[in-house]
Amino acid sequence: MYATPEYYTADYGGTLISQDDLPKALEDAEYSIDHLCFGRIKGKGFDNLSPYQQELIRRAVCLQADYIKQYGPYINSPLKGYSAGSTKVEMANVTYGGISTTQEIINLLEDTGLRCLVL
Repeated sequence: MYATPEYYTADYGGTLISQDDLPKALEDAEYSIDHLCFGRIKGKGFDNLSPYQQELIRRAVCLQADYIKQYGPYINSPLKGYSAGSTKVEMANVTYGGISTTQEIINLLEDTGLRCLVL
């Protein structure tokens, strides 16, 4: 597991996901993060990555878990936005390979060097 429940609460400072739901949420987010890195995290072995890469991946997993928890019902919705009067709401997510995420998470993963298409 890239990010443990202890990391989520103590280091990342997460509070959105309950302790009971946290292991599954982190596991689901880990799958998404590994997919966004083209399987390279598991391929290289998480323990074989630099401490800097590991920290970026842990943070990305926590952010993705929070993102899924907060916006899960809307992520795969065909409705990407709506307006009512002068109020307009749009989802600001990005999708790569079928995985919905945020630009912040993509930026973290790009800093690991594991999203480079020429590797």
